[in-house]
Amino acid sequence: MKDFLKGVLASAVGSGLVLVLSAVLGAVMFALIMMSSPSGQPAHVRVQPGTFIVIGNGMAVVDTPTHGSPTLGSLLLDGERQPAVDLYRALEAIDLAAKDRNVAGLLLAEGLDAGLASRSELRKAIDAFARNTKKPVIAWMEGPSTGQYHFLSAAKTLVMHPSGELQFSGISAYSMYFGEGLRRLGIGVQVTKVGKYKSAVEPLIADKMSEPARQQEQELLDDVWGRLVADVAKSRGMAASELSQVAGKPGIFAAKRALELKLVDKLLQRDELVAEILAAGGESDDNGSFRQMSLARYAGKVALPSTGPTLAVVYAEGEIVDGLGDETSVGGDRVAATLRRLRNDDEVKAVVLRVNSPGGSAFASEIIHRELELLRKQGVPVVVSMGNLAASGGYYIAAPGTTVMADPMTITGSIGVFGLHFNYGELATKLSIGTDGVKTAAHADLLEPHRPATPEELAIVQTSVDEVYEQFLGVVSRGRKMERDAVHAIAQGRVWTGARAQKIGLVDRFGGLRDAIAEAARQAKLTEHTLRQIPGLHDDQRSLAERLLSDDEENPVFAKAQRDPVRALLKEQLRTLGNLRHLNDRRGIYLLAPLVVEAR
Repeated sequence: MKDFLKGVLASAVGSGLVLVLSAVLGAVMFALIMMSSPSGQPAHVRVQPGTFIVIGNGMAVVDTPTHGSPTLGSLLLDGERQPAVDLYRALEAIDLAAKDRNVAGLLLAEGLDAGLASRSELRKAIDAFARNTKKPVIAWMEGPSTGQYHFLSAAKTLVMHPSGELQFSGISAYSMYFGEGLRRLGIGVQVTKVGKYKSAVEPLIADKMSEPARQQEQELLDDVWGRLVADVAKSRGMAASELSQVAGKPGIFAAKRALELKLVDKLLQRDELVAEILAAGGESDDNGSFRQMSLARYAGKVALPSTGPTLAVVYAEGEIVDGLGDETSVGGDRVAATLRRLRNDDEVKAVVLRVNSPGGSAFASEIIHRELELLRKQGVPVVVSMGNLAASGGYYIAAPGTTVMADPMTITGSIGVFGLHFNYGELATKLSIGTDGVKTAAHADLLEPHRPATPEELAIVQTSVDEVYEQFLGVVSRGRKMERDAVHAIAQGRVWTGARAQKIGLVDRFGGLRDAIAEAARQAKLTEHTLRQIPGLHDDQRSLAERLLSDDEENPVFAKAQRDPVRALLKEQLRTLGNLRHLNDRRGIYLLAPLVVEAR
């Protein structure tokens, strides 16, 4: 009884505290919302004279503004906050820094979390900063990977720690294959598909890569590697052929060897780097280092255009799913509703659809596609900006664009379809678990998970898959103004880089997000416009609450956390298996791309 009374008392006191804390938190949340500049006006960011803007050092660059805040799950898993900024503001912030008298220069550091196309846009903005100002752009390296070195090589001066090591050794792509493992567990996976190259389901049914998948993956890697080499060679004033030879012998270089090969310009200790930055115009801080601010924080100074008719940028980032989706996915109903509201808003004169998606639900893709077609029929220009990945369902929703733009390293295409049926029939037998019941028609239990589908049932599903594939061909044929057979010849689930996609007619021209915005304004004949991002920076109220749980202090350049390989492996596998929850198409039919190429 005593313990019971203590529990009741604790519960009552706890409830009271919860009410008080809720009221306080609500007031704070309200204040944050009021100060969050939903109109796109800049937040107050104080920059002291002689400050270097740091790009990298654990910072993420994402497409969707609301994705720039950490999720509560990531805070609990990682134990730390990852500074993040949306791509548009990151690019605008670099331009702003060029004109800001208090910004002394840029410091590029390892640890930039960004995809291939995003990194390419950042390099262009950094190159423009270097060409148009006399401000220094310095890169600091201690042990960069191939992908990180590609980004860092955009700097005017590359500085490396004398005990560091540089890797520029090519790129690779591997997947885990669960086919035999699932069979041993007694979990059946049945696939119906159209497309010789539609390999997204292979990890679930096979033990190794098929030859068509190997062929297309090798072509993708070769294309991306060629672009990486060309970019670095241009930045370093070297011939691409010379750099390719260096990369193969052996591709991993101690600091002195990297200096000899002109991959870096200087070898300095950390304290010597600080002295270098101070000599280049930086000012000392109170800790014996230099004044610094992350690009993610500095981007708070960026103001969105706010004069004239509305030009909307709609972000489709993540897997495409039925329903509303969540912060990591593209909900078909949510995006379609957004496009419908824009279509009925007389102030909206142009739309940019930013796609960074491997696809997903065929039904949800069609729901979004329909609204985009209606926008076009109403005379509203719809310019598609492809990010790092716009494949399968991601291409399905891109096809209606009046103009489709991509980076040469964008992964796109994958015009193919598959159906997926999991069953636990054999597993139930192993565990001596029975399933029994009744039905009113022969196919009333079609694709029920307690048993494998019969050949007749698989034929029924195959018919649906074939119909969706023909629908996909029609979507691309209408959108790209191509003959059906011409689309089929380049479809069959095959994945292309943006460079190849432009040659075969799937992409109109190269360009980044800001190029797409400029093109949409041109097509709508807008001399000025109000830029509206959807979702906007503070549309997700949860991101504000999460900020209260995280440390807003900036990480100094030399205090970055080391990568934990065990945690990284666990996160990768959890993400792979977790993506299965996005397979929620009501018919079990998907437009989903295979393995994504990344240069880490």
